[in-house]
Amino acid sequence: MFAIPGISALIIFILARPQEFLPLLQRVPFLHLFTVLAVLGWVIDVRLRRLQPIAAPTLPWMLAMVVWAIVGTAVVAPAKTMQRILELTSLFALYGTIAHGVQRLRTFQFVAGVMAATCMFIALVCFHQGLSDKQCVGGHEADGEIFGVPDGRLCEINDHCRGSDAEPGVEYRCEHVGVFGTYSVETRVRYRGELHDPNEVALTISAGALSLMIGFALRKRKSSAGVFFFGLAAAIVIYTVFMTQSRGGLIASMLVPGVYLVRRYGLRAMIPAAMVALPVLLLGGRSGDAADVSNQGRYDAWSSGLDMFKHNPLFGVGVRNFTEHHYLTAHNAFVLTLAELGFPGMVMFVSVVYLTFKSLIAGLREIRGVPGTDAANVWGMSLLASMGGILFQINTLSFAYHSVLWIFFGLVGAWTSAIRYHRPEFRVQMTWRDIIIVVLICAAFTLFVLPVFLKLKGAA
Repeated sequence: MFAIPGISALIIFILARPQEFLPLLQRVPFLHLFTVLAVLGWVIDVRLRRLQPIAAPTLPWMLAMVVWAIVGTAVVAPAKTMQRILELTSLFALYGTIAHGVQRLRTFQFVAGVMAATCMFIALVCFHQGLSDKQCVGGHEADGEIFGVPDGRLCEINDHCRGSDAEPGVEYRCEHVGVFGTYSVETRVRYRGELHDPNEVALTISAGALSLMIGFALRKRKSSAGVFFFGLAAAIVIYTVFMTQSRGGLIASMLVPGVYLVRRYGLRAMIPAAMVALPVLLLGGRSGDAADVSNQGRYDAWSSGLDMFKHNPLFGVGVRNFTEHHYLTAHNAFVLTLAELGFPGMVMFVSVVYLTFKSLIAGLREIRGVPGTDAANVWGMSLLASMGGILFQINTLSFAYHSVLWIFFGLVGAWTSAIRYHRPEFRVQMTWRDIIIVVLICAAFTLFVLPVFLKLKGAA
């Protein structure tokens, strides 16, 4: 498969960002290069009949959302149109090459392995960061964090950094310092690039490392060494999520194995699972004033997002323009699309999410009890667990255009294509009934759920 090398390199360079901490890699625009290689590889595979030119169920809705986002931005913020075209085209190419360049379970498992290994690498970097000594990081503060470099002085609290050795005019924070130029924010571990937010790190390693590692463990369950290795990796991921102090991330990491338990034992498995998860949630995450300030800021952002929608219900304020109208990001993928893409754009985004889950559920139902479908079942459940955690946490994250989400949209499309390759009669599509359901959900959220919730919280 000629598309696989480009797809694999894209996943690594978009998430792990080696080009940011290895100077030698900064001379070449690898992201653009690998995007072109992935697309060309897909074209070659189709010409050689190694791939079938079959659209994934989500393709029409993804394409419609991208086109709508570009048109809307051209109308409300024409100066930023070209930049948004480049960004959205790259995202669409990432999704499209994964969803359509992988149509066999063997190649799917390889790409899933690349995703799991990349996310595990990120988890290990953050794990090491959380266990490392605190150092003084000097620079300038903005948006509640500091941008600077560690100066090597050990510390325990911020005041230790403001002694006689401090540089005049420089702000200091006492943070955990890791490898590759990474350091924590308010002692919460994080990575770099798109994953500089601890909450996004927690979601990414829960969905991309924990869930996929469970999938590999189930595939290797006859090997005690394999089970031990993947079990150790899962334990590291869970503890790293704990060190992000992300409440949503902790719940997402609990939802991943929870999906497996419910699938295996039914809803009765929720009771013992909740008993195990409760102390973890109580001990992890931020609490007190920090949590209250975070919640209030989130509610204010949602209220501003609703105002942006009311100002222009058709196109919103344009892609990535939320922060032009509010000092914080939306902290909710659905509020973000409503505010930036208008009601039609939100319907398209929710349709993609809806179709993603419909594809997984329909596919698992299609292969249930069919001999020789163990691998397909394992990876279908792994993706369902990942998407379950993602769906929960994007309610508190501006994740609508995040590479991790689009990668998983692509992986689900690839898994669906693999099922269809072996069972050509298998089809998943949006029916008129599905469209009506999605429109009603979006309308209820926009006109009733969100306004009432904000009023109850005093943020309306």
